[in-house]
Amino acid sequence: MGNVGVTPSSITQGVTISGNKFYVGQNQIFFNGINTAWQKQSDYTLDFLGRNFDYNWWNNEFQRYKDNKINLARIWIHGSGSHSPSLNGDGLVTGASAQFWSDMDQLVQIAKSKGVYLLITFWSFDMVKNTSGNYNQYRQIINDVNKTQWYTEYFLVPFLQRYENEPTIMGYDICNEPEHMWRDANCGYLNKNNVVRFVAWCAAKINQFSNKPVTVGSMWIIFNSDRYASWDMHGGNNYSNAKLQAQYNNTNAYLDFYSPHWYQWQSSGAPFITSVGYWLDNGDKPVLIGETPGYNIDGSTYNNTGNWNITLANYYKQSYWNGYAGVCAWKNPWENDNYGNFEAIKNATNDFHYHYPNLVYP
Repeated sequence: MGNVGVTPSSITQGVTISGNKFYVGQNQIFFNGINTAWQKQSDYTLDFLGRNFDYNWWNNEFQRYKDNKINLARIWIHGSGSHSPSLNGDGLVTGASAQFWSDMDQLVQIAKSKGVYLLITFWSFDMVKNTSGNYNQYRQIINDVNKTQWYTEYFLVPFLQRYENEPTIMGYDICNEPEHMWRDANCGYLNKNNVVRFVAWCAAKINQFSNKPVTVGSMWIIFNSDRYASWDMHGGNNYSNAKLQAQYNNTNAYLDFYSPHWYQWQSSGAPFITSVGYWLDNGDKPVLIGETPGYNIDGSTYNNTGNWNITLANYYKQSYWNGYAGVCAWKNPWENDNYGNFEAIKNATNDFHYHYPNLVYP
């Protein structure tokens, strides 16, 4: 195993990319990750920033990560869009509340003190669902490029500038599973080109105002790889440089890495059995598995159409062997959605650290 990777007391160096790998300084890092998404709260909502941020819950949560060799947490920022960003009532974003910034600052400092990097996920398709209180305004932000620009100028850019020199934030995920916006009736069947244009606009602003890497959390590899272009009318890599710049003619409209999600219902192979170059059609950018089941996968688990059979510990290791740059297993804070639980995830992350300590803590 070589020298044993030592858990950092706090994060001091940011993450960079070379080829299709992440680095801290001169050393490669594998993201032995988890989805935190939102905090545990009595009303089960996704929103916690600018509303009822629970410092003790987050402090305890990140301590669990430190204790179990988890070096990256994927966090949802807007959630369902009830408390950020701030809106004027007609889809124009005016910024964010003072409480939002105070909460966000605390979240970053807790993660930093525990040695855990953050992948910041701004949007989720939940924001345009007809069950969201502000869904009409968020649909306008996707569909109206003027309102997209307001979002980027009054929320996104100030966020980037505030945290640009904070190494704990490893990078930015523009939207959780944006494909639902054009696939699902309750999301309004938005125009796919408008959704891709929104991603392109955000990517361009992030690349203009930040040196941190940017991605988007695709729901299924068939929307993130040309290998599966024939599988769906919108199949193929919707987030290639060419596809993004076709919707927004700006050379900064590109992703630095890919972060597709994998669940057992997907019949297009899995990262633990498929090389990164095959799955993504090439291996030219790092690939982090942004969401995947947080448990051992076998025939008895949820909707197991692929007859997969693998422990989560082996999933993490085999994804690394196949060329992926990290895995973030899913759990919600209540661990009650049958998609993942902390006990299974910690077994996987401790096992990966046992075998590759210097990839977890370079």
